[in-house]
Amino acid sequence: MRGAVDHAGRAVLLVEAGDPLHGALRERRHDGADLAVDVELRALRHVGRTPTVRAHLWCRGWVSAVPGGERREAALTVAARHPDEGLLAAVEHHPTADAPLLVRVEPETVMYHTYDAAGVIDGAAFRAARPDPVTAAAEHILGHVNDRHRDELSAALRHLPDAPEGAAWLWELDARGATLWVNPADGGRPALIRVPWSATITAPCQLERALFDLMAYRPSPAGPV
Repeated sequence: MRGAVDHAGRAVLLVEAGDPLHGALRERRHDGADLAVDVELRALRHVGRTPTVRAHLWCRGWVSAVPGGERREAALTVAARHPDEGLLAAVEHHPTADAPLLVRVEPETVMYHTYDAAGVIDGAAFRAARPDPVTAAAEHILGHVNDRHRDELSAALRHLPDAPEGAAWLWELDARGATLWVNPADGGRPALIRVPWSATITAPCQLERALFDLMAYRPSPAGPV
């Protein structure tokens, strides 16, 4: 099903008429908040032209129809990822029985698996967390660098301790550092190289500066022996 994740970390789904979940929620006199579902989410990165799974997340929680006054915001959340005419019908205050339905899942448990980590997060802790304030800017910068500045990024590898030479892509960019995906020139297995910042970043302009410094860094030449 098409969907997205809203500002509170809830999965928002567009459920078509005829789907079993659509019927289950329509038949209930209440919002279905005691109906448990599992949602699988995948975050992707493109390494060259190859889509690569950055992380798998599994959210188990309680599903309910989005209240009328919040449907427009929920529809915009989904439309940012998956534009669909069905969203207009789902926003109507009294959608017809054959119209798509906007629902959201309140997380009870979140499981995650990435290239270098895996674990389980309690729903209460997940709901209490707040997004990193530089996340949106970081995703924009990451896409721009991978599209336009990969030569500079790959050249920077030569000056990072223990980093293999090869082709590099930005894999992660956050307030504490950058992670590079490297395809080694010798044909070895891809490697993830973590480069921490000297201090935690709190603003997008600081993130841009830290990344520029990383790509422009050149060690001072050794003095005379």
